[in-house]
Amino acid sequence: MTSTKSFRLGLIGHPVSHSKSPEIFREKFDREGFPNASYQLFDLPTLDNFDEWIEQQANDDIPLIGFNVTVPHKTAVIPYLTTISNEALAIQAVNTVVITRNKIDQKIELHGHNTDVDGFTKSLEIVNEMRIEKQNPRDVIQALPDSLQLESIASRNTFGEVNNPILSMPLNHAIILGNGGSAKAVRHILNQQNISNFTVHRGRIVETNTPFDAYQILPNTLIIQTTPVGMWPKIEEHIEFPFNQLNPSHVVIDLIYNPSQTTFMQKCEERGAITLNGQTMLNAQAETAWQLFKSALSTL
Repeated sequence: MTSTKSFRLGLIGHPVSHSKSPEIFREKFDREGFPNASYQLFDLPTLDNFDEWIEQQANDDIPLIGFNVTVPHKTAVIPYLTTISNEALAIQAVNTVVITRNKIDQKIELHGHNTDVDGFTKSLEIVNEMRIEKQNPRDVIQALPDSLQLESIASRNTFGEVNNPILSMPLNHAIILGNGGSAKAVRHILNQQNISNFTVHRGRIVETNTPFDAYQILPNTLIIQTTPVGMWPKIEEHIEFPFNQLNPSHVVIDLIYNPSQTTFMQKCEERGAITLNGQTMLNAQAETAWQLFKSALSTL
């Protein structure tokens, strides 16, 4: 069924020119029959005069009924909200804001959510499937440290097949690179799934305030790169990381989706690690956000 309602959605942050959100939401508008809807990018270096900006956008002839939030505003936007979901409050980061009006005085209200949680949960499902489907377990063994290779050989069953507890272990430990809004959502989900984790920020382990370069990365560790370093257009950049410690037992999720393969991912893949970019998380969180945005359509 086609709707004639005209409305806008958008993305606030800095920078935002790299975002694929307009094309993602255009597909949703087309799929569900909203030909008069549009999605805009709002490059806001700061949130100075944000209240005035919201008033202008919400009162436009084609009103803004909601917006996504990216770096550096996922936490900074919270004081402007009327309500915040329990999950976003726990994480202290918001990436989706729905705009409504108070039924009594018609004042604008902002309702904050965090759909990154759904996005990262989906990413975890995908990388676990990728591990199961990984071919050549012998290649994995050859790339492991010598002591683990010996354990692998010793654990072959009577049919000569690999039956190695090292390789079959779940991803029960994680390293989060970066400490922004996305990192907070990632940490929240890891804790919910009982995956032990620590955060690396500016070369130090946040929880212990010790240098990361003194840490030895364990097998079957999940590494999540949450910083914008390496994002288009500076695609040659990457954060400092001990790539030489990686092997095929490691899994890497880079939350950047443009480019589709970051330099960080490439260097991890060269060591045999499984990698996944941020497109899965982007698509999943956008679908959840769209369902939230649609709740505001009844107010038009």
